[in-house]
Amino acid sequence: MIFDKNGKIYSKMEFKDEEEIENVVINNFKLLFGDYSILLDKSLISTNAGKGSIPDGIIINFQENKWYILEVERGIHGTWDHIAPQISKQITAMENSDTKSKIADSCIKKLNKNTAFKDLLNEIDIEEINIHGTINKILKSSPIVAIPIDYIPNDLKDWTKTLKVEVIVWLVEKYVDIHGNVLFNIPDKEIEVETTSDNDNIKITGDIFSQVLNKGLFNIGDELFFEYGPKGKPKTRFSGIIQKNGIEVDGETSSVSVSSLRCIQKISPTRTTSNGWMVWKTKDGKLINELYKKLIE
Repeated sequence: MIFDKNGKIYSKMEFKDEEEIENVVINNFKLLFGDYSILLDKSLISTNAGKGSIPDGIIINFQENKWYILEVERGIHGTWDHIAPQISKQITAMENSDTKSKIADSCIKKLNKNTAFKDLLNEIDIEEINIHGTINKILKSSPIVAIPIDYIPNDLKDWTKTLKVEVIVWLVEKYVDIHGNVLFNIPDKEIEVETTSDNDNIKITGDIFSQVLNKGLFNIGDELFFEYGPKGKPKTRFSGIIQKNGIEVDGETSSVSVSSLRCIQKISPTRTTSNGWMVWKTKDGKLINELYKKLIE
């Protein structure tokens, strides 16, 4: 049960079917992967292994130089009967060089129809002439498996620990009030429900910001900054102060990502997401994502 700012009560409800939760994730994928990410939905993906090897989407994150197999699931489908076999096929298919080539071609075709996104890539110094090379470089690495799911069975956690690729499991929830109004709960960038890899089975769970703060990797009152501006124009310097529950900007405290987004939207109102961990820097110029990595280590 949750409450909105007006005190309305929302009770947790099951999704009607997999299509409903899939639509929620696909329509809001940038909240999970960031503005510098592009989605290839399953209609744009083909493999030599057939339909069973095609995920719900492929995500290419140009800011973090990572790519993801996106498979939206419902916990009731069962890990061993459905989820594990399906994702195993997808991992095998996506590692195929021919499949990677098809993904790169589909991505280029989509980008050629999206001038606004190519302009956005200029902000992170990826010029149009270099986009194809950047995509191929990203695809040389192994994919990360992203599983948004409505509840997380224990045996799903056990299975992900056996994989050689990194896996992120995100809990997506649905809430409804007495009038039928619906809210969906999608993880914040500062919350990782479960992250696994061959080197580090469980990296971190829960509120990352609080854990970094409690470990003394940064302190309340420390000043953070970043500079932002569209390519070719002067950059504006923004600053924030670390508080117990986030970063204070203009007297208002919000999460790492929301605080950076509020700053960016002063210049680019159409921006909808920002990964604050890859934006905010300490006074000595280190991204706070580097402090997060120290916590993992």
